[in-house]
Amino acid sequence: MIYYARENQELLDHLTATANLARVFASVFGCGNTAYLSGLVHDLGKYTHAFQNYLKRSLEGENVTRGEVIHALQGARFTKETIKEPLVADIIGNAIATHHGGLFDNITDGERTLSVKTNKGEDKLHYAEAVNAFCPKINEAELKTEILNFCQTSQTKELNTYFMLHFLTKAVYSCLVDADRCNSAGLTINDTIPDWVALIQQLESYLSFFSDESGIDKVRKSISEQCRQAGCRQQGIYTLSVPTGGGKTLSSLRFALEHAREHNLKRIIYIIPYLSILDQTAAKMREVFSDDNGELILEHHSNIELLEEDDAEEQYRLLTSRWESPIILTTMVQFLETVYSNKASKLRKFHNMSEAVLIFDEIQALPIKCVHLFNEAVNFLQTFGRSTILLCTATQPHLHKTEHPVLLSDEPEIVSITSDELNIFERVRIEVKTQSVMDHEQIATLVKAQIGQGKSTLVILNTKSDAHGVYEQCKPIACEKAFLTTDLCPAHRLNILERLRKNLNPKTKRVTLCVSTQLIEAGVDVSFDCVIRAAAGFDSIIQAAGRCNRNKENTTSQTVFVVDVQGENLSRLQEIKEGKSVTARVLRENQGKDVLSDEVINRYYQYYFYDQQRGRNIGKMDFMTKDGNTTIYSLLSNNPLGMFAYRNRNNKEYAGLPSAFRTASDEFSVIDGAQIGIVVPYGDAMKLVDAFYSCYNPKQKMRILKQLQKYTVSVYIQAFDGLKQAVSIVDDTFYLLSPDYYDVAEQGLKREAMFSLLHV
Repeated sequence: MIYYARENQELLDHLTATANLARVFASVFGCGNTAYLSGLVHDLGKYTHAFQNYLKRSLEGENVTRGEVIHALQGARFTKETIKEPLVADIIGNAIATHHGGLFDNITDGERTLSVKTNKGEDKLHYAEAVNAFCPKINEAELKTEILNFCQTSQTKELNTYFMLHFLTKAVYSCLVDADRCNSAGLTINDTIPDWVALIQQLESYLSFFSDESGIDKVRKSISEQCRQAGCRQQGIYTLSVPTGGGKTLSSLRFALEHAREHNLKRIIYIIPYLSILDQTAAKMREVFSDDNGELILEHHSNIELLEEDDAEEQYRLLTSRWESPIILTTMVQFLETVYSNKASKLRKFHNMSEAVLIFDEIQALPIKCVHLFNEAVNFLQTFGRSTILLCTATQPHLHKTEHPVLLSDEPEIVSITSDELNIFERVRIEVKTQSVMDHEQIATLVKAQIGQGKSTLVILNTKSDAHGVYEQCKPIACEKAFLTTDLCPAHRLNILERLRKNLNPKTKRVTLCVSTQLIEAGVDVSFDCVIRAAAGFDSIIQAAGRCNRNKENTTSQTVFVVDVQGENLSRLQEIKEGKSVTARVLRENQGKDVLSDEVINRYYQYYFYDQQRGRNIGKMDFMTKDGNTTIYSLLSNNPLGMFAYRNRNNKEYAGLPSAFRTASDEFSVIDGAQIGIVVPYGDAMKLVDAFYSCYNPKQKMRILKQLQKYTVSVYIQAFDGLKQAVSIVDDTFYLLSPDYYDVAEQGLKREAMFSLLHV
């Protein structure tokens, strides 16, 4: 009998091709044999008459229910029964059993989940029939050697071995899922290394037009040249600490290109904290590189997700699910929510984070709750994935001094800046006005005084509510005005930023006021004469200062005012609240000192990180679960709660991998509260929506969805509930907002339509 995986594809061909491709993907992690076996038996359950009959009925047009015949658990059971080492069986068995869904917790209610899941009768699994048809030999010694070598490397590096094994499981899973999907879709994998030399030449040509006449230009050029030279260093985890306005984006890219060429790497992944900077960075890179066919640079936002997950949508997801482009631009949210997901649709691209240069821009914006999870992720990718990590910021957080530190390379800083060069970046002075609180009207009065002196002014507030309040008070002031929050879609924000840059350009200058939330302060390339910043953490204040006199247009230092906003509600913005408190302490203890000095900034981070690791805050960097009983770090490590339940029930220790993949994934979210992406009627959005409706080509639909990302606003679920009457669903794929609920002139998403929004 000939068994089929799908129409016109024999099952044995599918299994062997998937296994071979999974082995290729996994070789970088040192677990090629483990991934090979996962691929070889992942569809063992299709060797049954029940599945073959199901497939036949489906192809003949009968109404069948997807998943009505089990075909994944047989391979997981075969693994469990054939491999005697529980740790190895857990890794492979979980990956096989869940390759169409999401990794499960290895311990459930005190029992081994793999045993429970595969303990089904012959009428359900037809297991004997499947194994009789296909029963490959397993070399368990090879598999154990791979896992043992992995554990030994982990221990040598003093890494948390359980936590690293959880990542190894995800790597195997990623390789299996991607190999399976690629083979099923008939995709040919392009393994060629990008032409880094050609891209380096394009960047060098672009940089050759930069002026080096002013002092600040000379320092930027020195920083850029040092980054180019650092590209020849060994692979590792490095830092790029450059003052705001020092040209980090192109300098870090220069390092990445040289490093990728030097070490024959496959891609560069640029991870950015905010969409506003992603848009700006993408525009800059397309200015530098020719990307006529759109295959060089992939922007992967996290603000639009397809509503359906069936095979018909698989091709839509191809680019973002695989991350195979030479240059990927994405957000920290997308990065972390991929790494800490348990779902096949997200983890499919995990293995493509290997053999890469990962640039984390504005790393100081990393949420405190994610610190240890982030550290371990980059430690894994560097140690086992042959990737190099570059942490970029003006103010390096002490990630290497935490309980679970990031493993920085020897001499990690890739540039050296002299004190004289640092002095050139002294463009502002901080004036602290927090002795008494200021209401919206008083802040507007301060703005009016600056505008009256001909100074374009930027006001940054911590909450949307305060931003709206101050902006309303400033409306009577005679000047150009702009308003920025995440209630505007990326295309809308880009247009406002473009208008701001024109107004702020010395050649076309018009006195301008911009009121914004903190989305503008990290990495956005604008330069105001004055900045007013609501009190927050030192890192935020320094980033805000980087938007003032950025290019030293004024030879004298310009003022950055720090104000305390009356009635400010930070109850749902705990990190800003804590950062504000620590800043107040540092300012009290360092009166008379230069607020922007390394001494003061380091003191801030010492206090801030120390406060997060003691007393009631123990475990805070490990990401506490909602019930406060454990942490995600614990769930993905030795999982003592699960181990205790198993010991209680079975009167013996659990011998496999205790990781709680599903529970950790369910608990993890970078942004508190789930968000939903909604396409808004701005710019060309409606034309694209019409095109999507009338298009039947999956690849073209994917292109349209990519274009729609820049017309998408993310809202919290409770706010979405209040918008349901204004939202429609397009082709069962994405949400679309009614034109009545979006102000294209000024404020974007209309606030009268919202309630219970998290004010960020």
